[in-house]
Amino acid sequence: MFDRGFLFGDGVYETGKALGRCPLFIEEHIERLKRSAGKLKIPMPLTDAELTQEIYRTAKAFGRDQAYFRVILSRGVGAVLGLESFEDLKPTLVIIFQPLSEKLEDLRNRGIKLLTSSVVRNSAAAQDPNIKTSNYLNSLLAIQEVKARGGEDAILCDGLGNVTEGTTFSIFGLKDGETLMTSSLQVGILDSITRRHILDLARPLFKIEEGFISLARFQECQEVFIASSVREIVPVREWDQKKYGLPSPRIDALKKALKEEIASYIDKHAKY
Repeated sequence: MFDRGFLFGDGVYETGKALGRCPLFIEEHIERLKRSAGKLKIPMPLTDAELTQEIYRTAKAFGRDQAYFRVILSRGVGAVLGLESFEDLKPTLVIIFQPLSEKLEDLRNRGIKLLTSSVVRNSAAAQDPNIKTSNYLNSLLAIQEVKARGGEDAILCDGLGNVTEGTTFSIFGLKDGETLMTSSLQVGILDSITRRHILDLARPLFKIEEGFISLARFQECQEVFIASSVREIVPVREWDQKKYGLPSPRIDALKKALKEEIASYIDKHAKY
């Protein structure tokens, strides 16, 4: 109960999935965990190799070919409750593996219904979006609000009405069949690992536009999809009462390219 992660959200985390007994893009997840921890000045208790070994050991004990994983690092347990107490603490490291949801494939096929939340995304001037912090109150308030209005998940805009990202995902739109649009990192969004991979795969297929994109302009896209480490690419079937069609052959090609990249990664990396 005295862990600062529990008391103040004074911690960072990474989440992803394992397929074919292989945690996907684990090097990138560990690197981002280290960057987040460094921004909060939380020391890493293990080397990259040691942390990788512990993740694989936990995965092996869990024993499933497919799994959801989360790695959490908090500042540790303090002797007193004060926020200002920054004495040298032993960081708390927790590795969790859980079953991967059986509903993911259905979600990818039927698409998701989004609503734009009235909750504004935290300004990057107030909180660095690339500290993947354990305090997810901004997103929690947004999804709570839109679920009460009948949505499945929420999109957040910045204070000027530009689309940022979803509660736990990036968002993309296909404009005029050839331009793939997505919010720029400068809008104040997480440097998502899956977003990075999708943009790399998309460059040979589309014109890429990253920028400050208004809600109205984003919703003019003919197709919209979300993406995250666990969900991969999921089409948006409805966003603020606007209906969107099923993925076009070009978006299907992007989905296929991501699947192939994942399969190649699994083939080349160690299994637990």
